[in-house]
Amino acid sequence: MPLILTILVGVWALILGGAVGFLGYKKTLTDKAIKFKERMSRAAEMEEEIVSKAKKNAEKIIENAEFKAEKLQEKKQSQLDAIEERMLKREEKMDERLVKIDEQKEELKQQKEEVKNIVEKQKTKLEEIAWFKAKDAKDELFKVVEEQHQKEINEFIEKFKMIKKEEADKEAALIITKVLPRMSGDVISDFTSNLVDIPNEDFKGKLIWREWRNINFLEKVTGAEIVVDDTPLVVKVSCYEAERRFIAVETLKRLIKDGRINPHYIEKIHQEVTDKLDDILAEKGKEALQMLNIPMMKPEIVQLVGKFFLRFSYGQNLWTHSIEVAKMCEAIANEMWIDPMLAKKAGLLHDIGKVIANTGESHTALGADALRKHGLHEVIVNAAESHHYDVPMTDPISWIVAAADAMSASRPWARFNTSDMFIEKMGELEKLISEIEGVSKVHIMQAGRDIMVYVDPNRIKDTELQQLLKTIGQKIEDQLDYPWIIRVSAIRENKLIEFLR
Repeated sequence: MPLILTILVGVWALILGGAVGFLGYKKTLTDKAIKFKERMSRAAEMEEEIVSKAKKNAEKIIENAEFKAEKLQEKKQSQLDAIEERMLKREEKMDERLVKIDEQKEELKQQKEEVKNIVEKQKTKLEEIAWFKAKDAKDELFKVVEEQHQKEINEFIEKFKMIKKEEADKEAALIITKVLPRMSGDVISDFTSNLVDIPNEDFKGKLIWREWRNINFLEKVTGAEIVVDDTPLVVKVSCYEAERRFIAVETLKRLIKDGRINPHYIEKIHQEVTDKLDDILAEKGKEALQMLNIPMMKPEIVQLVGKFFLRFSYGQNLWTHSIEVAKMCEAIANEMWIDPMLAKKAGLLHDIGKVIANTGESHTALGADALRKHGLHEVIVNAAESHHYDVPMTDPISWIVAAADAMSASRPWARFNTSDMFIEKMGELEKLISEIEGVSKVHIMQAGRDIMVYVDPNRIKDTELQQLLKTIGQKIEDQLDYPWIIRVSAIRENKLIEFLR
């Protein structure tokens, strides 16, 4: 019993202690909460006070800024008003000056008209007094001056022409001397024959075979002469017609490469070369464009350029000549700051009419028509049509093509002429000049490059010599075709004879 009582007393003591401790802790928390609320109340009051002060300060700052901005705006506005007022005053003054200038112009115009009328009246009055019009007096004066100073005038004209000619010659020489060193100057000398290399001397016997069977059949099929002589390792193919000679050479080359030579195989190879001739010429046209770095043209134009390869003009190969002229045109155009590509194309195609024209037809006109038909540039068309001075030249490139064509044709060993042809053309030239009125005698020298003309002094005056030279030049250009430059000299002299008895 006493133990149980002790335990009960302890339990109640614990319960009572816990209750007292809980009540004390609760009171402490309550006191802290009251103090925290008091602090928070004071913080809110302080926040409101700070916000109120900040608002007041901000309102004062805004008021000051608005006041300053208003003052500044008023100042700027006053300045703008002053500037506008000054501009208006200047504008009014300018208007007044313009009005005065217009009035002065009108007055000057009226005064000019009055002066002009006075001069006309005085002129008319002087003509009435002198019984001589001003135009007639002017013509008479010029006539008297011309008669009295004819020699001085002619000397002055000749001197002026000589100076300008020297300047032009120097400039032309400078351009040409810059161009010519760049040209290769290749000379083609195979006019009627070609040499074909063979692998060894035994091949000559194989080509001839028994009783000249193979070589006779080859000559019969190709129409060319095959010459087998003692010259080592070559066979000569000769034919006046370039196309037949080319086909014969190609046939022989293929036979040499294949090694089989008999009548049947000769005929077969010859037929293959003949059938592919157009393709071969087209390749030569493409080769010319590649050599000159010209973009590809229409197939018809390329085919015509390829046909140059089998054409000769005065013994000069047209393919080589056209490429040479194109290179010269490009070089000269570069020196003169002219389109080099257009000049190069014009140089290549200037003689395209020669592969179209038949005997007696003008290759310049036919070439120009063909180029125009295929839509080429008008400068190229004019260069083809005018490079022999048949029509006026409309562009500097046309003059360049004419000069390059003459240089290519006149270089050493470029062309040849037969004696009969030369005599015939010289006779035509002499007859053409002799038919001109006032010409009494004609001497042709330097293979037609220098012509000396003697005129009748009773029919031609000194002042008419220049016109006579122009007439001679025009007739030569219109009716004859020469690949060189011709110098024409006119001589007029009075020969007086008196006998003393």
